[in-house]
This record gives sequence, structure tokens and C-alpha cells, in this order.
Amino acid sequence: MQDDQRVFDVAIVGGGIGGTMLAAILARHGVRVLLLEGSGHPRFAIGESTVPETTFGLRVLARRYDVPEIEHLATNGALRRHVSSNCGVKRNFSFVYHRESEPTRAEECTQYPTWGPPLGPDSHYLRQDVDAYMFHVAVSYGATAHTHTVVDDVKFEEDGVTLVTREKGTFQASYVVDAGGMRALLPERLGLRQEPPYRTRSRTIFTHMVNVRPFDTVAPPREQHGMPSPFSQGTLHHLFPGGWFWVIPFDNHSASTSELCSVGVNLDLDRHPRPEGVSAEEEFWRHVRRFPSVARQFEGARAVRPYVSTDRTQFSSRTVVGDRWCLLPHASDFIDPLFSSGLAVTVMALNALGHRIIDAVREDDFDSARFAYLEQWIKRMFRFYDDLVSCSYLSFDDFELWNAWNRVWTITTLYGTNAQNQAAVAFEKTGDPAAFDALETAPYRGLQGVDNPWVGQLFEQARDVVLAYGSGDLTKDQAVTRIFDLLRESGLCPAVWGTLDPEDRCPSGVFTLWPLMRILLWGRFRSPQHVRGTYFTGGARLVGKEAVQALTTDVRRGSSLVQQTVRDMWVNWNRDWTRREIPTRK
Repeated sequence: MQDDQRVFDVAIVGGGIGGTMLAAILARHGVRVLLLEGSGHPRFAIGESTVPETTFGLRVLARRYDVPEIEHLATNGALRRHVSSNCGVKRNFSFVYHRESEPTRAEECTQYPTWGPPLGPDSHYLRQDVDAYMFHVAVSYGATAHTHTVVDDVKFEEDGVTLVTREKGTFQASYVVDAGGMRALLPERLGLRQEPPYRTRSRTIFTHMVNVRPFDTVAPPREQHGMPSPFSQGTLHHLFPGGWFWVIPFDNHSASTSELCSVGVNLDLDRHPRPEGVSAEEEFWRHVRRFPSVARQFEGARAVRPYVSTDRTQFSSRTVVGDRWCLLPHASDFIDPLFSSGLAVTVMALNALGHRIIDAVREDDFDSARFAYLEQWIKRMFRFYDDLVSCSYLSFDDFELWNAWNRVWTITTLYGTNAQNQAAVAFEKTGDPAAFDALETAPYRGLQGVDNPWVGQLFEQARDVVLAYGSGDLTKDQAVTRIFDLLRESGLCPAVWGTLDPEDRCPSGVFTLWPLMRILLWGRFRSPQHVRGTYFTGGARLVGKEAVQALTTDVRRGSSLVQQTVRDMWVNWNRDWTRREIPTRK
């Protein structure tokens, strides 16, 4: 007789954010899940910045699969209340352009704000806290989890999989998901790694620091740069020809309990090959010292972790799914940290993978054809992000070119995020999780609106313009002019945005309640026919309802804390433990 503690429906190798969210989803729906993590929690990880499409995707996961704890990761307020006060707020994507040996110029920056409450803002995840939280959520739903358990081998048979661990012996499962990241097990065991078929060629140096100054203290004053949101309250990108820095603070709001800041520099491998005999720390500071405004921001900063220097960050696998196995995106491929694409692709994949595995378990049918959708769309998204990132590196040559190309990304982001919102609005009206099936049908598949032919055409044509600039077939001025022409001809740019005005360096405006309503009104009544009826068809009622709920929750929470403090000054006994909301487990 087999030991029930060693036989599972699904084994997940890797206990990071992707593997633990999947484990929670599956266990919530009665799947016997084994979660194996080679290290423990808490543990260091990068992939710390969310984007609106990620946070909307988290809301979809939470509601589609009835795992409310996932939604705690979707907005910064909920994240701080329920997960960790060590996480930072992300109110914007800020991009500041730099010339060597010159202070930054006030007019050479762009910004794309994230959504305001109740749908935002986005967050900077201190991953050690977030991953540990999701690990324990998975366990609370019934997943069997082992940390400090290294999987040495995986053996595939016709009717299942045997996993051989170094510390805990062997386990059997019907299906295995590799969530192990760059050093994932299955790509090595199955010989899946290939030379990355990507145009992007970059490498990274990164660490965590303390005492990184808010860039607002060294940047030109707001009256000159004109950005609507503080640089320090978002993910800051310092751009320069051939590379960019990230600055992701966790200490950038009044309620933070962290003093940390994630920093890194990403370099084009061909322009900045890795120097021999130079430490990662020394190379990092060499690049900091090239740009006076960056150097001022890092005055007094010091690392609290060893510097990590990578070779080429891009990697790829020949395939994503096979007989009785699949790879989560970060175990399959990676492009570059720019635009925080890793978490976005992971959330998209979990949405499509969750119900497929649940059905496969219930029907005892793990035919790889069932999972072919994952193969198609994960690979397609990596190709998209390769185009987006590689053209961004080319655009870093000149601020005007970046200022044009950046607008293409803001438009694809708008339509990708709205696709998620369309499904959420439909679910709100019906309460039927089948509403989320729309995210796997045209034109809402994938991310960044690329499944919409109009959005896809705009992106591909603008990409080809930047590539023509890179090959010398177009001048910078010709490329800039052509990109703005494409944006104008597409009809996709909301009339309430300044996308077509090169002088408007925050072309989307902000995403507080009234500007959101203006976008919805434009989409419903003034947008072209290829937009109307497909995007921006509703959501005002949902946003209004959630705004009231968010405000009421905060008021009640503040009032409750005051009452508890006053009570505890006079009375020792309480029944607070009986009032904690615990989700119903299946």
C-alpha cells in the first residue's frame, strides 16, 4: 500500500511567489498538492515591482479561484495591512534621462502613474515577506509543504511522476510543475535550455541598500520637471545610453517599517561587456559615478547584501509543457527587469494554468494538449517583452526617441489592464467565474493588449521603426516623427490624454477617480469603432462600490484600533480572537 503522505495529484518544485500562489489555488479546490522548496522562508528574491496589469491580474486570480488572500497583494493598502509593512508604495513609473558627467535636465524625464485607490496604488514587494506569506497561505489551504528539501531527480512514468529528494525520500504525483526560476530542475534534467532567441542582450548588477536618498531631494524642483507624482514614491529608472538603473524603495511612505532599497544597474552586453578582474561592487559604483545626479542620490548609501553580478540575464527553454509537466514562466524564460514583466507573465500563466490542472485532476487526464494554451501564450509574451525591452535599450540613445517609444508602451498597458478590468466587471455583474474565460479569448488573451489587432499593429509598426533606427535606416528625428504618426493613426490614444503631444511627458495624466471616469466616458462615447464596445464598456459602478468599501474599511479599522487602545488601558480581558475573519476552506 502506498503512503498517502507521499502520493499527490500535483507536485510543485519551488516555493516562491508563483509556486505558492498556484499551490494555494489548487489546494483551495481540493487538489492534493505537494510543495517542495529547496531553501526556507524568509529568503531573498528579486522581482519586487508590480505593474497595473499584474495587480489587476491578482484580483482576477483571487476572485476566479476564491482565494481572497491573493487579493491582499493587489493594492498597497491591503498589502501593508495584511502582509507586511516592510513593503513600499509604487505610485508611478518614473524615467529620468542622464548624460555622462552632466546633472540631469529637468525636461528630460517621463512618468506613468499607477492607479489610485481603490484599484491601486501598486507596490514594491519585499519579496522575503511576500513569498513567506503566500507559502503559509498555501499550507493553510491544505498543501503539504517541505522546506529545505532539494529535489535531486524527477522520473516520468506513463501513469505518474516520481520525485527523489535529498532530505525526504521519494514522492509520487500525477503531474509536476516547475516553479524553480532560472536554476529550475526540469530544464536541466530534460535538456530544455537553448540559446536565447531574443534580441535583448543585457546583464545585471544588484543588491539591497540602506541610506539611498529620495531622488526628489537631488532632482530639479517639481516646478521645473512637472511630474505629478514624487519620484521617490515609485519605481525609478535612471536611463542612459546602453543601460539603466533601478531604484525600488521599501521605505518610501510614512507607515513603512523598512529601511531598505533595492537597486541595480542593467547594461547592454555589447556596449558594456563584463570587465575582467573588477568586482561587482566596484563596477556598480563606476557606473554610479558616471552620472552626477545618480551619484548624489547614492551619497552615503551602503549595501546590506553582497553585490550580485550576472552574465547574460536572458535564458530560454525549448518548450514550456510536456507529458505530465509544465514550467512556470520564470523557470522557462527571462528577458530583463525593465517594465517588471516577470510577475505579469507569471500571473497571466497562473490564471490559465489553475483551472486546467483542476480539471485534469478531476478527469484524471493530463494530456499535454490540455496545456497547449500555456505553451503558445507564455512564449508569445516573452517575444513581446523582448521586442519592448530591446527597442527600449535602443531608445536610450536619445531622450526624444525614448519620449516617443515610451508612449507606445503606455497605450499597450492601458488596453492590457482594461482587458483584465472587463472580465472583473462581468464577474461583478454575474458572480459567475466563467466571466474570466474571456481572458483566454480574442481580443483579451495575453498581456499588453497584443491580442487586439489594432494594438498589435501599432506595437509592431512602432517596433519596426525603432529597429530601423538601430540599423541606421532611419535617423532619430525620422523615427520620432513616424512613431507619433503611428500613434495618431491608430485611434487608440484617449482624447483625454496628451499622448500625441511630445511636450506632455506624463501623457496619461493621473489615475485618480475623475480621470478614470473621463477615460471610461471617452471609451464609451467618443472612441473609434474598433475600441468602442470592446474596451471601457463599464466599471464606474464597480470602482464606486470598491471606493466606498475601501474608505469604510479604513474608517472602521482606525476606529477599532482607538477603541481597543482605550479598552486595554482599563480592561485586561477581551474576545478579539473570536472576531478574526478566517476564510472558509473547502
